[in-house]
Amino acid sequence: MKMSHDIILEREQQVQKYLSKYITDFPTPVEFHITEMTHVTNKTRVEEIWKSGGFKGLDKNSFSWWSLKINKTDIRAAEERYFERLIPNRSEEEKTAQQQVLSQFTTSPAFDIDTSRYGNFRFTFPLTELMEAYKKQKCDGEEPVLRIYGTKVFKQEIEYVVLVHSPEFNEQFCQFPELTSSPLVAYDGEKVIWRAQAICETHNFQTVIRGNTVLTEPMRSHEFYVWDHISLVFHTKDVLTFPKKKLKASLRLCKLDTNINLSNGENCLNHLQAEKFFESLQDDDDDENKDEKEEHKSVEVKIEVD
Repeated sequence: MKMSHDIILEREQQVQKYLSKYITDFPTPVEFHITEMTHVTNKTRVEEIWKSGGFKGLDKNSFSWWSLKINKTDIRAAEERYFERLIPNRSEEEKTAQQQVLSQFTTSPAFDIDTSRYGNFRFTFPLTELMEAYKKQKCDGEEPVLRIYGTKVFKQEIEYVVLVHSPEFNEQFCQFPELTSSPLVAYDGEKVIWRAQAICETHNFQTVIRGNTVLTEPMRSHEFYVWDHISLVFHTKDVLTFPKKKLKASLRLCKLDTNINLSNGENCLNHLQAEKFFESLQDDDDDENKDEKEEHKSVEVKIEVD
């Protein structure tokens, strides 16, 4: 029977084979510093999350799956880091004159916050808040342990999976190396640092360096390529709870990717239906206000009877 580190090595070799396809110049690696996590799901699961008050691992491993939430500010900061690594001797004038180019390459599903394969509903939490809740509720106040759980390789997608678990389960997960040994992803207590290898799903542009300036040019024809991304899986047999007011504030609607539907549950048929469902979710304050109204109405009735 193969040990986990042998399987991980085989996966890494397979990943390098996928990434070895020749593509004209494009930004790689690009280092992103991400401070928010997102969990996308369907209408069925939102109802369960609302009823239980939080997130629970539903697969056989009791894992709750989360992705990096990458916004425009994150992309711009990653671009600056890329320029500094590529051309470290730029003058201030050259830095000011440099046009943004990275947004032409961040076209994979990892950067799409408006559409998802997993459902109509996107929960977003600051990473520090998510980790703090996990620390208090699942780790008895100790720091969570992060490990390299593995790499999932698909036809055009590479997923690096990071496991988050309580120190209580160190023995259960000891076969997986701790995250400190990964060259692709790190965690510093406040953010996930992702060194992305493949940020495009389909390549339409190439980079060209002229002097100390990075430019882009259209390719003669597009090239299909793999794209990579990071998932954090939280080991939680019981519900990781949050106040309903917090849950509702973190929830946004998104479009379901009809080309690749991996939602595995009921979804809203259109945006209007999703909005109505969203409005039907009552948070803690809504319940309190409802009780106050009912109590006030009861007082009014008593006064009328008297």
